[in-house]
Amino acid sequence: MNSLTPSAGEYMRGALELAADFMSRGYMDLEECNLLAKDYDPVILRFFEGDVPMMLAKGGTVSGTEKRESRSEAFQANPFRYSFHPVPSTDEGGYFMDMVSMGFSVNRYSEKVDMANEFIRFLASTNALNRMAQAKRMVTPCKDTSLDKIYAAFGQLPPDHTINLAELGLADAPDTQVRKAGWLVSNGMMTVDEAVAAFGKIE
Repeated sequence: MNSLTPSAGEYMRGALELAADFMSRGYMDLEECNLLAKDYDPVILRFFEGDVPMMLAKGGTVSGTEKRESRSEAFQANPFRYSFHPVPSTDEGGYFMDMVSMGFSVNRYSEKVDMANEFIRFLASTNALNRMAQAKRMVTPCKDTSLDKIYAAFGQLPPDHTINLAELGLADAPDTQVRKAGWLVSNGMMTVDEAVAAFGKIE
C-alpha cells in the first residue's frame, strides 16, 4: 500500500463495504450534513442542538466540545450528557486507531540542552501526559482512559482492538487514499469496486 500499487486497493475493500453498508441503512442525513460548511466548529454546535442522536467524529473534534458548550444557547438551555465511543464496525466490536502526535525541537547548540531534555522527560511522564490530555480534552496516550468520562468507553476495549498507526507503518499517501475512498463511497460518488480499482489515483 505504501508504494501505491494499484492491486493493493483490495486491502480497502472490507472497510469500504462496511462504510457502504452503514450508509445504506439511512442513519445519516447527507443533505443535513452538507449544510455544514466545515467539519469542526459547525458540527459541534449542530450536535449541541440536541435533536440528533450521534455525531461521528475523531478525537480532535471531541476535544473541542467542552469549550463550545458555553457557546451553544441550546446546550445551555437544555444540557445533556454525551460521551465518545468506538463504532462497533465488526462482529467483534469497535477498534481504536491511536494516532499519537508529539513533537519537540531542541537546539543542539544550546547551553541548556540537558535542561531541555530533562523537561521533555518530565512531559513524557504518565502523570504529565494525563494532565495535559485532561486540559486539552484529548485521549490520553496512556493506558488508563477513564480520566475523562467522555473517553471511558475506550478503556473497555480489548488490548488487541487498539491499533497504533505508528506501529502499523502506513504512510501518509495510502492513508489519504483510504480516507478519500471512504468519503467518496459514503457519499455515493463511487462504488466499492470503483474505489478499489482507483487506489493510488484517487483525487
